Amino acid sequence: MFTADPALGPPTPLGFAQLVCLNNSYPSPCPPGATVYGFVGGGWRADLSSIPGAHWIWAPNINGTTTPAELNQFFFSKTFQLNGSRAFGSISISADDFAEVHVNGHVVGAIGSVSDFSTAMSAQSSLTTFDLAPFLASGTNILTIRAENGRFGLCCPSSYSGNPAGVVFGGSLRAASIQISPGRGPVGTKVLVQGSGIPSRQLEMTFDDMFLGIASNTNETFNFTFDVPDAQPGPHLVKAVDVLNGISVVANFTVTGIDTLAVNVDVGTLYFPGDTAAIYTLATLNGALLNSTTLQLHLSLMRPDGSNVTLTTSSIGAGMFMSTYTIPTAGPIGTYAIVAKGHVANVQDASALTTFEVKPTWLSAQAPALTTTAVALTGVVGVAAVVWRKGIFRTKYD
Repeated sequence: MFTADPALGPPTPLGFAQLVCLNNSYPSPCPPGATVYGFVGGGWRADLSSIPGAHWIWAPNINGTTTPAELNQFFFSKTFQLNGSRAFGSISISADDFAEVHVNGHVVGAIGSVSDFSTAMSAQSSLTTFDLAPFLASGTNILTIRAENGRFGLCCPSSYSGNPAGVVFGGSLRAASIQISPGRGPVGTKVLVQGSGIPSRQLEMTFDDMFLGIASNTNETFNFTFDVPDAQPGPHLVKAVDVLNGISVVANFTVTGIDTLAVNVDVGTLYFPGDTAAIYTLATLNGALLNSTTLQLHLSLMRPDGSNVTLTTSSIGAGMFMSTYTIPTAGPIGTYAIVAKGHVANVQDASALTTFEVKPTWLSAQAPALTTTAVALTGVVGVAAVVWRKGIFRTKYD
């Protein structure tokens, strides 16, 4: 409680309000611990069933003998937070004799009177409800009730037992909001939209004002899932639109570029049995060089006979990886294929293919011809020897 509205400047605090009753019968039931004025008669008959838990209150340190009771006014105030782009709320109030509802320093409405008895009696006999939505804001809000006692005592000045005062109020506050998860990703990302505090049962969902579908709203909460449509990288607006009440609640989604993994593999073109082939692999993500902690790299070699060999790779820095393979001296001869596969979390895998040839050495390739030539030469030498023996090549001088 304060001596003025806290939204309009620093007031003097008076402490916490106290529960009050006219007497043990009114209101019924009188809550335990309440101050009983000792008023003779009835009153405060407003039906409080729509604001359960609310009780009549007044300023502290006041009882039935306190004087004067006339024209005392007090400010009952509460500061609260509303997190959302659009806030809603209402308050129902009854007073003896006058009350004025303030939100953030603005007068929402008033009930009762300090001078007209009939109006004052009407104010304490029923609840009056005020819409707070036009005055609420996202963030900090200050709700204040200015309550004042009228000039309706048996004598002046009169005590509270002869001229009681009290106010009772209650209501609800909510903020319309949506949350999206995740809040960023490439085109095609599946997004969950969760919302609350929007009145209508059906909401139009849009992405940059492009219609996505209808969300069913139950008890002012909803879930809606969509895939991010084709859009340029950057921030975009996801909206839940309550057409009936003219409410639009917005959240931001950031479209990112699609991550691209690239793998390139290189090896010499020609080897001979017994040679060692050096194989180099380069891996990049969106052009940035990758290291072994980010990339999972798998190299396999297919030989001409159809058998496969898994190659061991080692990082040699700057996104470069090296593997080696020693070609058996027994071959096989022919085309060898190397397949490199790269994997990075949350990115589409990439692969690359290269080949090299294994051919026999010159000596091994010419072995049959050399053998035939050797045999032929051996035969020639043998024939020559036979002829010599026969004397065919001997001259007359022999």
